[in-house]
Amino acid sequence: MGVDVRSFNSGRRSSCLKGAVLALVLSPPISLNAQSGSSQSQPAQSASAPSLATQSQSQSAPACSNAPPILKRGKQPDLPPCPDPPLAAPAPTASTRTRSLSPSEALIERAREAAFEFSENLPNFICQEFMARYRQRGHEETPLDVVSAEIIYDHAKESYRNVKVNDRPTDTSLEGINGAWSTGEFASTLLGLFSPDTNARFRPGGTSSISGVSAQVYDFEVRSESSQWRVQADSQTMIAAYGGSIWVDPNTARVLRIEMQARNIPSDFPMDTIESAVDYSFVSIGGTSILLPVHAESLGCHRGASYCSHNIIDFRNYHEFRVDVKIGNGQGP
Repeated sequence: MGVDVRSFNSGRRSSCLKGAVLALVLSPPISLNAQSGSSQSQPAQSASAPSLATQSQSQSAPACSNAPPILKRGKQPDLPPCPDPPLAAPAPTASTRTRSLSPSEALIERAREAAFEFSENLPNFICQEFMARYRQRGHEETPLDVVSAEIIYDHAKESYRNVKVNDRPTDTSLEGINGAWSTGEFASTLLGLFSPDTNARFRPGGTSSISGVSAQVYDFEVRSESSQWRVQADSQTMIAAYGGSIWVDPNTARVLRIEMQARNIPSDFPMDTIESAVDYSFVSIGGTSILLPVHAESLGCHRGASYCSHNIIDFRNYHEFRVDVKIGNGQGP
């Protein structure tokens, strides 16, 4: 599963997503035979992080016996809850935009400003990504492999190098590896949600503790005609409507978590459940503390089948990315 990051125009916020698309790529599932003879140490390390697939935000929803797993915070019941009903909040009118903002509306606008400030001031960095991939049936997961790579973020563009599968180097690019894969959690997801072109509708969803912070939760909805989320499965592609929730620190207006679920998926599309979640935390780069993704998950369930592809992603060892340029051979006259 992937989110593709392109360059952003930091000087013009209304057009920052021109040429950029949130992309989710779902390839055919990986054969279980590919696991034979491979190391199992990395899946165990990645799986030690709190699994979002075993968590749930709400305990009051009725159970659906045939529902797929979901990426939700909190303790998940024995049976996953039914999908949330579509949001019915009307688009804001001109009079709504001109009146005084309520505290919840003011916070979401502060979060929007903080998101674009984040993208404009994000330094060049390098980090390591470890993507543990699983085949999931209900709450049971079978480890497939661990894909690792170095991510270089250079002037608002991501690139990947030193790609490995189960710690074995490969000449295949990350995008060319068979199975579900994920890229682009650093800017596209956040900016895509807050872009004026996306026209996301937010409504307060109460408060929830996350990372030791009492955060304000907002539910959101994005219609397909304004969505930037391109979903590809096998040979089919669609622009997905989506909804979900975000957790916002009321003191800093920084987004601490994003959950997204594709909505209104056509009945002839190969997947009937497509979800992703990203957790943010402060990391130090060049002596500066910056809020960046530290954990992410993605889930795609095949239509008419009982299995899903589940990726658990950790980002580690952030540090400043520098390019040293030397002219000459370094020898004296």
